[in-house]
Amino acid sequence: MQQTESTIDIVATPQTVWAILDDLPSYPEWNPILPRLEGRTTLGEIVSGDLVIPNMPTPPLTPTITRVVAGRELRWLSVFPGEEGFSAEHIFILEPTATGTRVIHREIFDGPAAPHLAEAIQHLVHPAYVAFDQVLKARAEQKAGQKVSLHPAIDAEDREAASTATLRCHCSNDPVEVTLEAPIAHNHLCGCSRCWKPQGALLAQTAVVASDAARVTAAEHKLAAVDPDAAIVRFACEACGAHMLGVVEQPEHHFYGLTFVHPELSIEPAFGRPEFAGFVSSIIENGESASISEAVHRALHEAGIPAYDAFSPEIMDIIAYHKRKIASTTSHRSSIA
Repeated sequence: MQQTESTIDIVATPQTVWAILDDLPSYPEWNPILPRLEGRTTLGEIVSGDLVIPNMPTPPLTPTITRVVAGRELRWLSVFPGEEGFSAEHIFILEPTATGTRVIHREIFDGPAAPHLAEAIQHLVHPAYVAFDQVLKARAEQKAGQKVSLHPAIDAEDREAASTATLRCHCSNDPVEVTLEAPIAHNHLCGCSRCWKPQGALLAQTAVVASDAARVTAAEHKLAAVDPDAAIVRFACEACGAHMLGVVEQPEHHFYGLTFVHPELSIEPAFGRPEFAGFVSSIIENGESASISEAVHRALHEAGIPAYDAFSPEIMDIIAYHKRKIASTTSHRSSIA
């Protein structure tokens, strides 16, 4: 058996490093030894690609994924059969450190031909893998440190919500207007796919107001439901696309009696900074690279905005209590019947 091993410390979280290693379609952008690797990195899957090491042949690569521990370890095994064949298990281990991640990069060669590979491993394979480590470090640290555009609202001055406000869509002619006759609540950023986001922003800004305090006061004819079957029916301007209202129509829904609005559409600076950010990881489901997550969370932290992958703990408690209340009421009504 022969092996090569290198380690490198990267100032980025294991999540960021993992996102880069696991994103096979992006390998051509940066990966010097595997400029092409296609397939799915799930246990037992066979991927295919090209291994490029200077001064060595470049045989097609068809390894089998042998271990996947998300955020911590990735292994694949290549087998070159025959009496003089060998196997090669490629291993990445990601260890969290105080400053980021230590990557252990190892490959184990076994089989009849393994002893004959010692010189090539030492003089060709090992230097190529060390060079790879440096490129991985550069990419991960660049991704972790990049500036991201979350939403203009994070730069807003901190102020109490105004008691009244007017929201206006982006149309220059005949804009839709919504008048709010009560303060908004739960002003937050949201990463879900349903919420409307301004151009270039990763997150939406959303809040709620009592349903009887939100009225369409201009150009109502331009509003159309985005998805009439959704639990929260969002009405957007057909001309500019801005979402003006989100209406909850089911009486037993936990948000019944509330209307969702986008505070950023206020024509005056009526609202302060968001209180929290919810469903942050949903931006990945919506198509953003997982390697952006560290930069997003850092930006939120620097802005003093706590981030969750659901609503805030307060709202989650309210939803949980509402579910219990509805279940209890339903049970009581059934016993009476």
